[in-house]
Amino acid sequence: MIGRDVERSWFLKKSQSGKAELIVLYGRRRVGKTYLLENTFPEALFLTADLADTVTLINRFSEPLKQRLGLPGGIALSTWDDFFSLLENALIQKRCRLVIWDEFQYIPQRDHSFLSIFQRWWDSVFSKMPVLMVLCGSMIGMMERIALSEKSPLYGRRTGQYHLQPLDFFSVRGFLQKMNPLNRVLTYSVTGGIPLYLKQFSEYVSFEKGLLEKVLSPGEFLVEEGRFLVLEEFKKDPTSYFSILQTIASGRTRASEVAQLSGIPHQNLPVYLRNLLNLHLVKKEFPFALKTPKKTPLYFIDDEYLKFYFRFLMNSKDLIYRERGSDLLKNIMDQMSVHASMTFEKICRAWLERSESFERVGRWWDKNEEIDIVGIKGNLLAAAECKWTNQPLGVAVYRNLLRKTALFQGASGKNNEKTEFYLFSRSGFRGISPAPDLHLVDLETLSSGD
Repeated sequence: MIGRDVERSWFLKKSQSGKAELIVLYGRRRVGKTYLLENTFPEALFLTADLADTVTLINRFSEPLKQRLGLPGGIALSTWDDFFSLLENALIQKRCRLVIWDEFQYIPQRDHSFLSIFQRWWDSVFSKMPVLMVLCGSMIGMMERIALSEKSPLYGRRTGQYHLQPLDFFSVRGFLQKMNPLNRVLTYSVTGGIPLYLKQFSEYVSFEKGLLEKVLSPGEFLVEEGRFLVLEEFKKDPTSYFSILQTIASGRTRASEVAQLSGIPHQNLPVYLRNLLNLHLVKKEFPFALKTPKKTPLYFIDDEYLKFYFRFLMNSKDLIYRERGSDLLKNIMDQMSVHASMTFEKICRAWLERSESFERVGRWWDKNEEIDIVGIKGNLLAAAECKWTNQPLGVAVYRNLLRKTALFQGASGKNNEKTEFYLFSRSGFRGISPAPDLHLVDLETLSSGD
C-alpha cells in the first residue's frame, strides 16, 4: 500500500481502543478508501451498498453474517431491525468485531428511515460493545450531510472522522518508478494523487505515450471521469457547474471573470462557488498576509485531474471518439507548460511544508507583483520562486525575488528577524550558488522529497 502509512496507523489505533468506535471515512471517488480499509482490516465484515431496494440490501448484507454464525442461508430477513439483531448476535459471539459500511450514502438515499433506525441501535446496543464501525462513502456532500451534519440523526455519535486526501507528489514514485522526474510532474498534473489514475501510467516511461493511450483513446475511463465526478455531486443544474469549472480551468480565477464568462448571473455565483468550496472541488485563495487579508480572493480547481479535464477534455472529447487523439495530444502539449507550471508550484509549496516545516505558506500578490510562495516559521520569513521553464535560473531571478520580498515586507509593515529565499527550478541553475540564506532546489531533489 503506497503512501497510506499514516492513515493505516490511525485506523489500527482506533480498532485497538477496546471500546465502541464509529468512524466516518469519506473522500472523492477513486481516492483509495476501500483499498485502504481492505488492506488494513482484511478480516472485517464488508457491507457494500448500492441503490438496490431495502429488502434486497438487508438480505445481501445478512449472508456473510449467517455464514459466520453457522445459520442456514435460506432464512430471509425483511427489516433493518432483523438485520441489526443478527449483527448483535455476531458481535456477542465474537464472530465479528469490525464492520465496514462501504458506499454508505446509498442506503439513506434509498431508505429515509435507515439513519433513525441505525441511530437507535447504535445508542442502545452497539455503543456499549467493543466494535469498530466505519461509515465509508464517496459522495462528499451527501456523506457530510448524513453523517457529520448537526441535522443528521448520527450527529454526535461518531468517535472520529477522516477525510481521505489524494496522495501527495512525493508518494507517486511508488507508482511511476519507470519515469524520470520531469515525466512524473507532467503525469501528476493530469492524475493528481489518485491511485487508480496513477496506476494507468505505471508501466510507461513516456508521459506523452501514457497520455495518448490512457486518456486520449476511446473507451478509456479517464475520458469521461470528470463529467461523472461532477454529476455525482450535482445532479441538479450540472451545466452551470460545468461552465464555472471550465472557466476557472481556463485561468479566469476572479469571481467577476467567472460570472462574466460562465454566463452565471453575478448575484447567483456565490451559491455555486460555496457549493464547490464545500465539496473541496474549488479552493479560495487570498494573498498571503501577516494580518487578515483584505484583497479579493482568487478561485482555483483543487484537483489536478479535474483541472486537466475541464481545460483540455471537456470540449474535445469528439476528437477522442473519432480516434484523433494524436491531434489533441499535440494541442495539449503546446499548452502543457502553462498547465504544469501551476502543478509545479503546488509541489514546491508541499515540499516547503514537508521538508522545512513552515507553519503557514501561501502566495502573495499586489497589483502586478507576485511571489509564488511565502512562508512563515516563527520569526523566519521565506520567499520562493518556482520556475517551470526549460532554461536554468540565474542571478536575475534571485535579485527580482529580493525586490519583491522587500515590497511584501513594506506592505505588511514588518521586517522579520530572519529572511531566507528559495529558488525551485525545472532546469537547474546557472551563475548562482547556494548560500546560508539562499536554497536552490532542482527537480531531482524535489522529486525525491528530500
